[in-house]
Amino acid sequence: MAIAAANQLSEPFAWPEAGVTRVPYRVFSDPEIYALEQERIFRGPVWNFLCLEIDIPNPGDFKTTFIGEIPIVVTRDQDGEIHAMVNRCAHKGALVCLKERGNCQTMSCVYHAWTYDLKGQLKGVAFRNGIRGKGGMPEDFDPQKHRLEPLRVQVYCGLVFGTFSEETEPVPDFLGPAIDHHVRRNLGRPVKMLGSHSQIMHNNWKLYAENLRDSYHATLLHTFYTTF
Repeated sequence: MAIAAANQLSEPFAWPEAGVTRVPYRVFSDPEIYALEQERIFRGPVWNFLCLEIDIPNPGDFKTTFIGEIPIVVTRDQDGEIHAMVNRCAHKGALVCLKERGNCQTMSCVYHAWTYDLKGQLKGVAFRNGIRGKGGMPEDFDPQKHRLEPLRVQVYCGLVFGTFSEETEPVPDFLGPAIDHHVRRNLGRPVKMLGSHSQIMHNNWKLYAENLRDSYHATLLHTFYTTF
């Protein structure tokens, strides 16, 4: 994907002849490559992990997260269905849910008080009819056209995934047989939430992905692993 993104740059960029075994530092720092990745990966035909199903066990529960740089809110409606949508008001783009998690009947933007249901449908607009007959929204204003941007959602082994693409294959097919087998083996049964911990990394997303896959440094830097 990094090679494909590099081919779309405004400035010429030649990938080293050694192939993907010699990734140039530019791939980790170039803002243009980073912007292309936000568009082509995170908004592309990819399933993104959003939360655990048990993070939102009750009707009205919500949890906020991110897909790349895009703020997302995941909800469980009164019928028990799970939804995910961009956590930005359709009016001026302000955040709708400010808390990490909670329970509510509706979601209301603090900026101009546009109110949405748990499916992301617009239900209320402050001063829609104006004040004392003046102002307000035009007569042809249709709330159905101003909902929170929805994602496709699939719950798989208690994991909630979301994608902006209508063409992405089902999660098991997307992950492939080997990963599907491991996920079902470890998570294909009821689980209990013991606690949670989150951390924001102020760096390009690829640096952390690279670090997780680098077993070379583990026994050198994290000596606990060898003593354990």
